[in-house]
Amino acid sequence: MAEDYSYLGSGIVLIREWGTKLPFEEVGNVSAFTTAAQTNTIELADSQNPGGGMANSVDRVTGYTLSYTFHDFNPANFARATRGKASDIAASTVVDEDAVATVGAYTPLSLIASEITAVKPASGSTPYEAGKDYRFERGMLFIPAGSTIPASVNGAANIKVSYKNAALGHVEAAVTAQKFYEVQFYGANEARGGKVVRAVFHKVSGGVIESMGLIGNEHGSGAVSGKVNKDPSKATGTDKSAYFNLQQEK
Repeated sequence: MAEDYSYLGSGIVLIREWGTKLPFEEVGNVSAFTTAAQTNTIELADSQNPGGGMANSVDRVTGYTLSYTFHDFNPANFARATRGKASDIAASTVVDEDAVATVGAYTPLSLIASEITAVKPASGSTPYEAGKDYRFERGMLFIPAGSTIPASVNGAANIKVSYKNAALGHVEAAVTAQKFYEVQFYGANEARGGKVVRAVFHKVSGGVIESMGLIGNEHGSGAVSGKVNKDPSKATGTDKSAYFNLQQEK
């Protein structure tokens, strides 16, 4: 009887910039990891018989795609998937940041605040009263009805805000060109008692995130699809692929 090679997998995805010796980074919790071939079918009609039909056909592989869905909304994952740059912002205290306050509206700040230490007039030093003139909500200010903060003139700053911010992860999206990545999957085939499976993709174009759901009834996810490109340096022989390889424990 032939051995059962059924497959039900789980595992981790490692990634690093192609052509570098940087350490691999773990993408985190990945719920889907898929490679698919793209083909172009070339058909030859049977023109010898009135009934028609097909004399021959060739499915020519035009490429491979690599798709994964991540659930760890960390800066590195978002930077890769938005062609952005990730950075860390240290915990600090911001003093007298200019802002525009409007009664009945929120006033965003340049950073997510963890604590408001003072709100003052744009041209004065006497602080406004917390709870009456402003409230600290959602990392910013809300200006309630009855606030004594005067209206802005032509959109000019009418308050100065001092606050503290916690350490923050920050991503600036769409500021870099497309990059290539080396991607490796290490999984366990649960249908075969956890035998190890590995897939190595030599050069994958960095895809962009298809959607980024920040509100929903399920855990957030980011679906990314890239293309597997040829890496001639890996084709060291006629039996060595320039694209990817698979290994599994027998």
